[in-house]
Amino acid sequence: MQSSFPTAPLRVTLVQNQAGDNRLANLAWIEQALPSDLATDLIVLPELFACRGSDEQYRAQAEALDGPLSAWLGALAHRNRAWVLAGSVLEREGAQIYNTTLLFNRAGKLASTYRKIHLFEAHLENGTFIRERDLYQAGDQPVLVSIDSWCAGLSICYDVRFPELYRHYTRHGAHLLLIPANFTQRTGRDHWEVLVRARAIENQCFVLAPDQCGANPHTHSLSYGHSLAIGPWGETLAAAADTPTVLQVTLEPERLRATRACVPALAHRRL
Repeated sequence: MQSSFPTAPLRVTLVQNQAGDNRLANLAWIEQALPSDLATDLIVLPELFACRGSDEQYRAQAEALDGPLSAWLGALAHRNRAWVLAGSVLEREGAQIYNTTLLFNRAGKLASTYRKIHLFEAHLENGTFIRERDLYQAGDQPVLVSIDSWCAGLSICYDVRFPELYRHYTRHGAHLLLIPANFTQRTGRDHWEVLVRARAIENQCFVLAPDQCGANPHTHSLSYGHSLAIGPWGETLAAAADTPTVLQVTLEPERLRATRACVPALAHRRL
């Protein structure tokens, strides 16, 4: 496991939006919601930030990674001289569609991609049935990235229920876990904060978890909101309510050092 710590703080901006089925309107809202004098190192967007709708609309909007949405994301990164973590986009590769995270560097270049490994399935009490494998192909590769001096593990939403993914990241030196989401309101009420804080505590990492809020205009499924930035002790650094908002927080390397020195659990692993 990597023993070094980040060399500088990381200024982070988390966006919680309420995406509808009009991609241009969704992107315009994000642009106006970000402060004009934004000073940040990393902008983190939630899962499906650019569009929520029906499976038919998702199929129609899916595009290759060199498409118009990537161009918009690259321009956002370049304009703000910041890394941009696009929580997820609808990636088309041949006949397959993936739910894919994109990471752009400060120059606006695509630096890394992660395809969602665990595909959500749930029978909710109001009769709603969600099965992502009807639309998406699952990814099969964990992805660690370097964001300045920070080692970060990528994931999306339902992945948060699978702690082995995050333990893999910690074994390989992660300081930061990224969990952009479109968590349902029903599961979010009982599980969201518990799961996000657990991933932080057990891995002694920072966790950034921007979530969607409001209703999908076609399925009427409600997203939970309550985006979170959690410290390695499990402390809440920033939290949203259930409406569109922008959170800003600074991650301090000293919090990692202090947590891992106080309870050296990562050094005590037996399995």
